[in-house]
Amino acid sequence: MTFQSPIDLKQLMRFIVSEKKLQANLVLDEGCFLETKDVKPLVKVINYILNYLKELSEHPIEIGLDLMHDKYLLSFLIYTESDSLPTVSESLQPVLDLYSAKLAFIHEKGKYVQFKIHIPK
Repeated sequence: MTFQSPIDLKQLMRFIVSEKKLQANLVLDEGCFLETKDVKPLVKVINYILNYLKELSEHPIEIGLDLMHDKYLLSFLIYTESDSLPTVSESLQPVLDLYSAKLAFIHEKGKYVQFKIHIPK
């Protein structure tokens, strides 16, 4: 599947989940478009996050895409009882800088792990 600018983030997420044959619960808003000529770096970050989370639990990954006033929020959450986690790659934020996006990582020990990507409109 080829994507053209602007990138429909909902379509992109459905494609990635389908290609990876992931167990995931998707809650994806309409109208989230990213103006870019090259979506591959973003896809690599998303794949990294999904692979990271997949290793932590057998639960489905909760994937959300929220259309907000000034940004899009792409969130990935998995429920896990794990207290210790593998180190998250430091190379994610520099890649997201290409899209002026910010990454947040949240670990509520014994409950869940979540990545949030804030992408300005």
